[in-house]
Amino acid sequence: PVTARGQGYPSYWARLALANKRGAAAAAVAVNFPAWGNMCSELSEALHSQPEYGYNDDKASLAFIDFFASPIEKLNEMAATVMMKENVSYQDVVTEVRLLQEYEILFWDSIFDAK
Repeated sequence: PVTARGQGYPSYWARLALANKRGAAAAAVAVNFPAWGNMCSELSEALHSQPEYGYNDDKASLAFIDFFASPIEKLNEMAATVMMKENVSYQDVVTEVRLLQEYEILFWDSIFDAK
């Protein structure tokens, strides 16, 4: 079912985009993607290593997870470049980054609860 908890995260991304908060979005990606990548890496390894799950020889089914399991090269530098172009500091983006992290938790919790 569609829930407010599930819609808060994508809605806040849209809000940042509409408000042209590129620096905040870049900082949020730099914070979020390494954590997401680590989770994807651990999930992929677990699914590939357990034959009972049926993924040990199936690369195609986990392509999405495997794609994000690889770190994005120079992600911090790219985020810093955007932040400098937008002339924003840590203090300028900390609230948006924190809110995105909180909204993402609500998003995944809503997915889990919808089971």
